[in-house]
Amino acid sequence: MKKIFTVILLILSTFSYGECLLTVRVAEFKPQYYQDEQGRWQGIAVELTQALFKEANCDITFIKTPWNRAIHLLEYGGVDVVLNMSPTQERAKYTHFIGPMLDETQVMMVKKNSQYKITRLEDIKQLPKRIGIQRGVFYGEAMMHKLANDGQFQDKFEYGSNESNLKKLQKGRILGVISNQYTAAYNIKQLNSPGAFKLHPFVFNRGEVYFGFSKKGVSSALRQRFEQALIRLQDKGALLRITATLR
Repeated sequence: MKKIFTVILLILSTFSYGECLLTVRVAEFKPQYYQDEQGRWQGIAVELTQALFKEANCDITFIKTPWNRAIHLLEYGGVDVVLNMSPTQERAKYTHFIGPMLDETQVMMVKKNSQYKITRLEDIKQLPKRIGIQRGVFYGEAMMHKLANDGQFQDKFEYGSNESNLKKLQKGRILGVISNQYTAAYNIKQLNSPGAFKLHPFVFNRGEVYFGFSKKGVSSALRQRFEQALIRLQDKGALLRITATLR
């Protein structure tokens, strides 16, 4: 109960479209989601969500909370929707996956003058420094398996938020930061000195991410309503128009 009250205190804004109301997790993670000067949530994930909720005639209450905590809250009904979720067997136990929402490629941002050679995951064990990743994020079956079972591989990674990982990369404490291609491209262009960073050519994972609806807080009937709304948006090409700016 205390955890739910904590989340309620983090409610920042509500978008009204219709007769139902669901909580949606957000965070400061450009270009997916961020707040403007007026405190309104913006970003590509926010736009996609607003389009889906409007089509489904449902209201949104955005809740700001860290990713790993959001996954826990989704499982136990403390938040109704988590965006940009990779489907896994474990998450499917408590999540209705609706989508896909976006394609996602996990890549690594490194310093421009770096020459690290990675052609397979095993090569990471030979790197001189650690790589920044986020706890609770899915990086593909192969990498998740090695993180869980290979101690030498585990030692080459350091967990932190996207913001803290970027700061550590800038200071040279880690050699790279893994994120989706949209966030990596944004960081290279917008957050750092021009020409200071680049994308490493190695791809850690390719897949699609989904709208994740809590089985605890969202009924099967309401899930079907959103599934039908998504189909209508796809038929109209509405989601492609929103994501066109990222491609």
